[in-house]
Amino acid sequence: MTERRSKLLVVAAVWLSFLLTSLVSAPIPAVNEPHYLAMARHWWNPSWCADDLFLSSFPAHQVFYWTFGWLTLWFDFATVAFLGRAISLAMVAASWTSLASRLQREDLEHSSPRASVLLAAWLFLGLQAIGNLSGEWLIGGFESKVVAYSLVFWSITAMLDRRLLTAAACGGAAISFHPIIGLWHLAAMCFAELVQFDIELSRWRRWLVAMALLVLVALPGLWPAIEMLRASSTRTSVIANYIQVYYRLKHHLDPMDFGVAKYVGYGTLGGVWWSLWWWQRRQRTGTRNARWWVGYVFAAALFVGVGLVAGMGPRPQPANLLSETHWRMVVLKFYPFRLFDLLLPVSVAILLPRLVKQRWLWAAGVVGLLWGLVSTHALPPRNQLPAAMRADWREACRWSAANTPADTVFHTPFEAEAFKWFAQRAEYVNLKDCPQDATGVVEWNRRMLLITKWSEKSFVDNETYSADELRELVRQTGVRFAITRTRVRYDADLLYSNDTYKILRLPESNSVDHR
Repeated sequence: MTERRSKLLVVAAVWLSFLLTSLVSAPIPAVNEPHYLAMARHWWNPSWCADDLFLSSFPAHQVFYWTFGWLTLWFDFATVAFLGRAISLAMVAASWTSLASRLQREDLEHSSPRASVLLAAWLFLGLQAIGNLSGEWLIGGFESKVVAYSLVFWSITAMLDRRLLTAAACGGAAISFHPIIGLWHLAAMCFAELVQFDIELSRWRRWLVAMALLVLVALPGLWPAIEMLRASSTRTSVIANYIQVYYRLKHHLDPMDFGVAKYVGYGTLGGVWWSLWWWQRRQRTGTRNARWWVGYVFAAALFVGVGLVAGMGPRPQPANLLSETHWRMVVLKFYPFRLFDLLLPVSVAILLPRLVKQRWLWAAGVVGLLWGLVSTHALPPRNQLPAAMRADWREACRWSAANTPADTVFHTPFEAEAFKWFAQRAEYVNLKDCPQDATGVVEWNRRMLLITKWSEKSFVDNETYSADELRELVRQTGVRFAITRTRVRYDADLLYSNDTYKILRLPESNSVDHR
C-alpha cells in the first residue's frame, strides 16, 4: 500500500509539472489546438462551418475525434482544450513514471527511484524548451500525438517487462491515435527485439497472438489512413507530396530546411547521450533492459539517417515533377525525424539520474522546469502576432461570431490565427489549416495561389482594392465577407474596425465561378 501511494504521488507530481508547463508555456489555444478541436467538432456536427475547406477534407485522426470530439458538443473550445490537456498529460505522466522507473530501477545510489522520475521529468522539460530538430514536442497543447506518445511509453515499458500482449495492445492503440508515430514506434520496437538475438521462438504462438492483437487494435486508425492514401490518383499524390514536403511542412520534413543551429544542438545532445551510454557500459550497469532501450533509440536514429539521405541533393523541379523519381518525397512525407527528435531528450533525461550524483542534478532540474515555463515568453516564436495585434484579431473574430450568419465563409489574411476557434465561421482558405489528403492539399494550394495572384494583380500604389477587383474575387471564390488589415483600403461596406483589423461585406458579383 505504501509503495502504491508513493507511486501515485510521483505520478501526481509529474502530471502537475507537465500540466503547469503546458498551460504557462503554451496558453490556450496552443498552435495546433484550433486545428484539431475544430475538426473534432465538425466530425460530430458536420453542419458547423460546413463550407470550410479544411473541415470538409478527409479527417485523418478519426479515433482522436471519436474519443474526444463529443466534448465539443457540450463545452466551449477552451474548456475542451483544458480537459484534454489534463487527461492526456495524466496519461503521459503515468506512462512516463512507468518507463522511467523501469529504466532507473538499478544503480540509483544517490536518491530514491521515485524522486529520480520527477527529476528526469524536469530535466526533460528543460531540454524540450531549449529546442528540437524537426519541430517535435510532447508537452504543449492537446492533440492526438500526446495521447499516442503516452501509449508508446506504456508499450515500451510492457515490452521491457516481457508482457507481449500489453505491449501489442498499447502499440496498436498508439497507431490508432496517430498512425505515423505508432508505426515508427513499431519499427523501432522490432529493431530493438531483433538486435537482442534472444526472441523466444519456442513461444511463437504468443508472438502471433500479440501481432494479431496489435493489428486489431490499430485498425480503427490505420484503415482510414490507408484509405486516405489510396483515394487520390498518382499524379495528385505526387503534387501533394511536393507541396507538403517542400512548402507547407518543410520545417518538419525537409532536413535541408532545419538550419545549422538545430543540427549543432542535436549533435551536442546526441554526444551527451552517447557518452552516458558508454559510461554506463564501462561501469557495467547496463542490464538487458538498458541495452533494449539503447537499441530502440538507435533505431530511431537510423530513421533519421534515412531521412537525411532522402533529403540530400537538389530539390525536385515542379516542371519535371511527374517524370522524376518520388521515393525521396515519399520517405520525407512520413516524418522520419519525429521519433528520434523526442526520444533523444527523453533518453538523456532518464539516463542522467542513473549515472550522475543527483544532488548536482536537482539544481539543473529546477532550472529546466523554470525554463520550460518561461521559454516561449522569453523567446516567442517568430511567427507569433504581437500581443496588441493578437488582442485586436480575437476581438474582430468575436464580433464576427456575434454579427454574421452562421453559414458565412470568410476571406481571412494569411496570418489568421484560430479564426474558427474564436469566430465560429468557415474560411475559404487558411495557411495553417492545410488538409492532409492529397486532393485536399492540391485544392488548398490552388486557393492559396488564387488569393496570392489576385492580391498581387489588384493591389495598387494607393493601397486600395476597387469594387470591380473585389467583384472579381467574389466571382472566383464566392466569398462575401472579408477580414483584413485596417490600413488597407477596400471599396466595400465597412461593418467593423479596430486599431488593426476591419471586417467588410464584399460587393455582389453578377456571376460566380468558384469551386
